[in-house]
Amino acid sequence: MKKILLYTDTPQIGGAELQMLILAKFLNKEKFTPVLACSSYPQLDKWCEKFEKEEIKVIRINVKHKHDIRHYHRLKKIIKDEEIDILHAHVWNPASCRYALALKKIPIITTEHDPFKLGSVKNFFKKSTLKNIRKIVTVSGNNKKILEDLFPQHKDKMTVIHNGIDTSWWKSQLLRLADEDYSEIKRKLFHANKDTLIISTIAELHERKGHKYLIEALKKIIDQFPNVKLVLIGEGPEREKIESLIEKLDLKRHVILTGRQKEIPKLLKSSDIFCLPSRREAFGLVNAEAMITGLPVVASKAGGIPEIVEDGVTGFIVEKENSEALTNALVKLIKSPEKRLQMGQAGKERVLKEFDAKVMAKKYEDLYEKII
Repeated sequence: MKKILLYTDTPQIGGAELQMLILAKFLNKEKFTPVLACSSYPQLDKWCEKFEKEEIKVIRINVKHKHDIRHYHRLKKIIKDEEIDILHAHVWNPASCRYALALKKIPIITTEHDPFKLGSVKNFFKKSTLKNIRKIVTVSGNNKKILEDLFPQHKDKMTVIHNGIDTSWWKSQLLRLADEDYSEIKRKLFHANKDTLIISTIAELHERKGHKYLIEALKKIIDQFPNVKLVLIGEGPEREKIESLIEKLDLKRHVILTGRQKEIPKLLKSSDIFCLPSRREAFGLVNAEAMITGLPVVASKAGGIPEIVEDGVTGFIVEKENSEALTNALVKLIKSPEKRLQMGQAGKERVLKEFDAKVMAKKYEDLYEKII
């Protein structure tokens, strides 16, 4: 039995941290014992509790910020005391696992969830650390290309393992719902009748998510199809700008801003089309979540999205920052219930084959075994 230390210096929960939880949950426990090491920030408490519910050991590191030197000293001690075989790092600070190398020459893997160009000091630490990293995992081919451009000397160490979703959980949530549940959501939350066609998106209300272009597309769509509504699920700093644009285009009756929501499977299943018009995206796993619920997807050519959505098969990929392209793709789906059904079914099958959490975990297991 080999011990894998999943380590992060993050002060908050996001997509990367959820992927760490899914990986720990689905690793083959007959071969690997995952251990989580993370900071003692209170905002991580509920996340850590989820690991403990899966009977995964959690070790908290008492630090004040991500540059706190106690990260390094405590990490070295954890590796020694727990007899760790592989350190699997998911870090913000490029120096966070550098000093652990001095204690014991255990293999180190890092997963790069959203690579970007660093400043000179951080870049120095990153280069120094990557020399001793055994494997660099990226969550998309697009991210791998970014890293290859930034650190070409390490391209042979890089490999792609796509993020995954717990498809069993998603299917169980959907099985609990009846037709009347969806009708109630459409009526109470979406303020729509049962015949209204719902286009939904789930994203932080941030300029990088491209809501502006989707709202502009909607303006053109309702001229042809007045019984269409757009539902924006999420919250963020661009809310006021988005509300102003909705009012300017006289779309208040056609756009619903729900804020943050918990029961996402219900909301997606109550929709007809999913659209993610991102200007920038690390991976875009929310598209896979929409696909497992049976929705066709219209999304922009940003980040790893084209690796999830198969253009013309599970939905349509359009150029980013292009409201006209969004309009054309959405109209194709609005016009054809048959195409929506066909693409939705193809999307389900693709997620089960390519983006199931078990598929992701098995790829990491194979990587661990090769390294050990």
